[in-house]
Amino acid sequence: MHFEGEFSVPGKPADVIRRFADVPRMATCMPGAVLDVQNEDGSWPGGMVVSFGPKKIKFSGKATVDFDFDNLTGTVHGRGAADMRAARIGVKVSFALRDDPASATPATIVKVVSDAELGGVLADFARTGGIAVANMIMADFAKRAAAEFSKDEVVAEPEPEAVAPSPPPAAEPAPALSAGSLIWVVIKAYLARIGRMFGIGR
Repeated sequence: MHFEGEFSVPGKPADVIRRFADVPRMATCMPGAVLDVQNEDGSWPGGMVVSFGPKKIKFSGKATVDFDFDNLTGTVHGRGAADMRAARIGVKVSFALRDDPASATPATIVKVVSDAELGGVLADFARTGGIAVANMIMADFAKRAAAEFSKDEVVAEPEPEAVAPSPPPAAEPAPALSAGSLIWVVIKAYLARIGRMFGIGR
């Protein structure tokens, strides 16, 4: 499954990529993400939680990240699986940062390119509405990242007196992904595809 998208966050690109390098902080902006202590080899064990009403299913795996601060780019490689009809996923996400010329204040456009291999029950899911769900997750991440980075922009403003600024408050973890929301996104994507087949909405 191939996916491309863009979103904007507050701050200059050089500052944004250093914020991205704070992996635990960024994990709090990713819907459903759960991050454990970093391994000695530099990888990050963790997973993603999807809620089905009162029941939650966790996809466990690990990710490696790499940043090129000079070129304002980075990559994330991740693999995960869940004990649910052999559900498994392997994904590579690349991103590149550039100035947002449309913003009146310093802002950065983040271009994301993702390629994922999904197996088991997730293979059918990708064909039905995977791109729609990826858009939803990216939009949620962008919203949370923008709110998180705005804290830094406020802290960076000069104080009236020479007082050391307080650190930004700790980020609240993003809630688990709601299966209900995901299913509704998939249904809408499926109906849109059927509509295109029959020429509806053209």
